[in-house]
Amino acid sequence: MPRPLAHADHRKFVETEGWTKKGTARSTQKSGDHYRYSLKLSTGEVLSTRVSHGSGSIDDADLVARILRDQLQVTEEAFYRCVNEGEIPPRPAPKSMSPPPDALDGKLVRNLIAKVGMTQSQIALLTKAEAIAAWQAYLAGGGSINQ
Repeated sequence: MPRPLAHADHRKFVETEGWTKKGTARSTQKSGDHYRYSLKLSTGEVLSTRVSHGSGSIDDADLVARILRDQLQVTEEAFYRCVNEGEIPPRPAPKSMSPPPDALDGKLVRNLIAKVGMTQSQIALLTKAEAIAAWQAYLAGGGSINQ
């Protein structure tokens, strides 16, 4: 179970990682009993957390675990490395928008299905070079199916 979460450590974590303090554009005064922070990840996901104005700590191990897991999305070890050593926790990288280098072009797949008469299952078993060769064989045969 996680150890108690000091409010000062929680604040230091979000400030070290560069979370944005909400509400500071409208007012420099405190409102309510918590500071509110958000962090936009490179994946587009936005994390949010609240940090108490107080100087105490959260002693409920279940609540601490939920804050670390759900709000901060870090392990306890990564949290304390950030607080004590300034090490920014690893975050997920954005999903690549480009296909893998050996992926088949969509137009090639469509032609292999619609014109050559192959099934998706057959195409899935082909390498990129084999798929191109099948298309070229179709074209070389004058557009007829030679399987």
